[in-house]
Amino acid sequence: MDIKTLINRLRVRIEDDYSEYSETYSENIFEIIDNYINNDKYSDLEKAFYLILNQYPSDMKNYFVKPNEMVLIPDVYDMGSPGIEYEVDFAIYGGVLNNPVKIAIECDGIRSHRQKHSNKDRKKDVNFQAAGWIVIRFGSNEIHEELAKHENQENYTSDFLQYIENVINETSQIITWRSYAKADFRSRLTGYKWGYILCPLCGKSQMGELNHIKHACRHCGEKFKREVLSSENVKYQHNGILYFD
Repeated sequence: MDIKTLINRLRVRIEDDYSEYSETYSENIFEIIDNYINNDKYSDLEKAFYLILNQYPSDMKNYFVKPNEMVLIPDVYDMGSPGIEYEVDFAIYGGVLNNPVKIAIECDGIRSHRQKHSNKDRKKDVNFQAAGWIVIRFGSNEIHEELAKHENQENYTSDFLQYIENVINETSQIITWRSYAKADFRSRLTGYKWGYILCPLCGKSQMGELNHIKHACRHCGEKFKREVLSSENVKYQHNGILYFD
C-alpha cells in the first residue's frame, strides 16, 4: 500500500469513528484536518503522522494537536534578546490552565534539510526545555514503522498516542488508576502516609498506610505488626495511629 492510499484510509477511519461514537458531528474538526492534508506544503509523511495524532477525535482527549505552531520563547544563549521564534512540527497542549503541559513533537528527517541542522536542533531543544516544553523527537524510520502497523492492522491504535497521553497525565498530575497506585499521590488524596510494607512472615511487600502498625498481608493472608523505622520520623502516636513530621 502506498502512503497516499494509507492517508486516505486513516482519514476515512477518523471520520467513521467520529460519526459512530460522537453525539454531535463537528464539520470544523474535519475542515482543519482536510486543510492540512490537502496542503502541498507538507510531505505525505507529515500528513500521515498528523492523521495518526488525530485518531479517535470523539474520545474525550486530555490534549489537542496544533500542527506547525509558531512560538516565541526566550533564547538562553542570548539573554539580552527579546526572544526567538520557532516553528514546531506538532505542538500538543494538555493539562489545565494553571498547570499546562506543552509538548513539542519534532519529526526528524521528514524533510531533507532537517538532517543538516543537528546543532541547531540541539539549541532549539535547550531553549524549549528551558521554557517548560517537553520535546519529543521521532525519526523518519520510527514514523515509517508506525505507518506499517496501521497498514497491516486495520484497528491498530498508535503507541505514540498512548505515550503522549502518559506524558501529559504524569506531568499535569491528572488522577488516574496509574497515578493512584503511587505512594505520594495516594498520600495526598487520603491523608495517610503510604509506602511499601514488608510482611515478616512471607517476606513479600505491599502498599499500605504507614500510619498503622497492624496489617493483614495480601499475599499470605496472615496478620502482622510492621517494623517502624527510626528514619520514618514518627512525631507521636494516638489511638493506634502514627503521626509523622
